[in-house]
Order: sequence, then C-alpha cells, then structure tokens
Amino acid sequence: MPQDPTPQRVAYLPPRAGKARKLILRSQLGLPWMLAAILFGLVILVAGTLFLVKGGRPGAPWQRVAPVTRFADGAVSQAPLRAGEVVVVDRRGTFRTFLAPTGSCPVVGTPTGFARPCVQQAWDQSGEPLGSHGLRTPPPRLRAVPATVAKGDLYVNPSAA
Repeated sequence: MPQDPTPQRVAYLPPRAGKARKLILRSQLGLPWMLAAILFGLVILVAGTLFLVKGGRPGAPWQRVAPVTRFADGAVSQAPLRAGEVVVVDRRGTFRTFLAPTGSCPVVGTPTGFARPCVQQAWDQSGEPLGSHGLRTPPPRLRAVPATVAKGDLYVNPSAA
C-alpha cells in the first residue's frame, strides 16, 4: 500500500472535490481555535454594548452645556461651562456658540452683535470687541467654538477654540 506523500499537510483538496472546493482538514482544530473564537465573540459583544450605552453622546473633549430647549429661538442666552467661562448661545438665524469670561451680567444680543451692558462691553457678530466705550482696555474677544446637539443636549468643544 503506497504511503501518503504529503504527511505534513494539515489540509488538502481531494481530486474529486475540484468543483465543490471543499477543504478537508486532517486533524481537529483544537482548544486554541475554540478559545480564539470565543474571545473574538466577546470583543464584538463588549464593543456593541459600549456603543449602545454611549447612545450617540460625544465623548471628550466635548462638554455638556444644558438641554437645547433652555435656549430660546431667535435670542442670545448664556449658560455656565466651567469656572470663569460661560457659553454664549446665539440662536438668531444660524446656531452659533461662543466662549466668554464670566461677568457681573449676562451677554445679550444687539443689532450689531453682542453686549454686556452693565460693564459697557460690546462685540461684533464674529465676537471681536467693538471698542472700549471709555474703558482703558477692550474686552477679550468671544471665542467661537463648535457645538453639537445629542439626545436633546447642547455640547461644545472648548479645546477647538
């Protein structure tokens, strides 16, 4: 009886299976293959769970400001972000957000841009200071920041400013 000329092969394609292209394994795959399949299944399960739990909310560096319903349509309002900073939300036409230092009164909308009337500070539509109005130093500019709405909440990216 002739001996198989290829004893070191793990798999082979028998001559009659040319059309079907079935690969015949000569031995069992073993425990490592089964453990690898289980591990890949767990990785997919964990990734899917994290995706569903996160629920479309942006991660770092985005920061939640407030529910978007808190900001009235057609108006300028502000909300605290972190110590010493507020987010100025302009919903007059195009939705825009700016970062501004905290002040003794809120930033409001004006026909030419923005103002903080109690300290006589004013900015144009792009957030640049308009003038000092008798002050020695002009106010710092309002920094435009990207914003997104997720699950009804407003998020800003303060590091992109």
